[in-house]
Parts: sequence; C-alpha cells; structure tokens
Amino acid sequence: MARSPLAAAMVGKTIGRAINDHQLPVYIERFGQSRDEIFITAASLRKELGDKEFEKLPTGAIGLYTYYERLAHGLRQLLAGARKFSLEQTSRDDITALTEEAAKVSGIQYVLDVDKDRVEGILNG
Repeated sequence: MARSPLAAAMVGKTIGRAINDHQLPVYIERFGQSRDEIFITAASLRKELGDKEFEKLPTGAIGLYTYYERLAHGLRQLLAGARKFSLEQTSRDDITALTEEAAKVSGIQYVLDVDKDRVEGILNG
C-alpha cells in the first residue's frame, strides 16, 4: 500500500501543474479544464471543507483522497458480494491472497488452495 497512494498523489500534483499551466493532455482535457471538473471527488471535498479551504488544497492531496475513495468503494463492493455489509461481519476466510508470497506473509489462504480439497474430492470420486 505504499506505491499506489504515492502514485495517486504524484499524478494529482502533475494534473494540478498542467491545469495551472493550461497544458492539459488530451486524455485529461476531455474531462474538463478545472480541478472541479477533472477530480471526481472535488464536489464532495468542496462541500465538506468549504470554498476557501478547498482552494488551498493541493491537487496531490485531492488525487490521494480520490484514490482512497475508490479503494473504499471497491471494498464496499467486495463486502456486498460476500453478503457482508460491514467490516465487523467479515473474517479472514472471506478473502484470498492472489500470490503465494502474499499468502505466506499474511497467513491468508492462497487463491489456488481455497477449494483444493473440495475439487480433489470431486475429481477423485
């Protein structure tokens, strides 16, 4: 969880510079010309912080906030798919590790081992 938040902050900062320099790339310009148009979370941040504080906010911070909002949204979707609607209802059995290294480090079952016994039972018998 170190690189991706840093990347989000750096991209936000780069977009902010491009907005200030009026040099937005085409792939970003299609979303708009201002922070409010480009960053999806700008409206909620402006509402929460107020206009004066929002204007002081660096675009790197907006990028980071947007990243964590997207992460939170994905977690809500994951929990809804598991029919668990709060973190208190979840357990380590509800998730799997996508790599063997992650499984070793976290103690969470590796994705290919999750139903291994059940699959072998079906195949063998």
